[in-house]
Amino acid sequence: MNRLRRKLKSSRGLTLVEMVAAAGVLALLGLMLNTGLFMVQNSYSKMTGEAESQLLLSTLTDLLSNELRYARDVVTGGGGELLRYTSVNYGRNTTLSLNENAQLEANSRQMLSGGAYGNGTYRIEAWSIVYDQTAKLFTVQLKVTGRSSVSNETEFSVRCLNGGAGEEGGST
Repeated sequence: MNRLRRKLKSSRGLTLVEMVAAAGVLALLGLMLNTGLFMVQNSYSKMTGEAESQLLLSTLTDLLSNELRYARDVVTGGGGELLRYTSVNYGRNTTLSLNENAQLEANSRQMLSGGAYGNGTYRIEAWSIVYDQTAKLFTVQLKVTGRSSVSNETEFSVRCLNGGAGEEGGST
């Protein structure tokens, strides 16, 4: 310790080898710090993306559950897929579809604001709504994707309380 103090106080200074060794140690510490920060940033981004896509799925689940629970005059296709229904919120002949940004619409009106989709960061990649006329039960499947290749999906069922005969001889 005394030797180091004497060396630092002397007018001779440090040798070139000592300076190179110190610079090498500092470079190594900087590289380790940079790698650690990069890993933390990636981990944070992935966890945030996972949480936001799960939040979007939860919001869509609540929205569709409330919408389909009180559907009337349900009309389905050959495989039971939902074609149209009468909605409490959107009126007669309501059809559900995805817009060009893969966001859910009812009668060409966006059901959730763009902020719910992370202003375009998240999108519905796949979805289906099938209605079982005997059980009066909707089965909904949703898959949401977002940044960092985050993908979440869910499947849930909703009992239709108001299901009635559809127009044009469709199923209930």
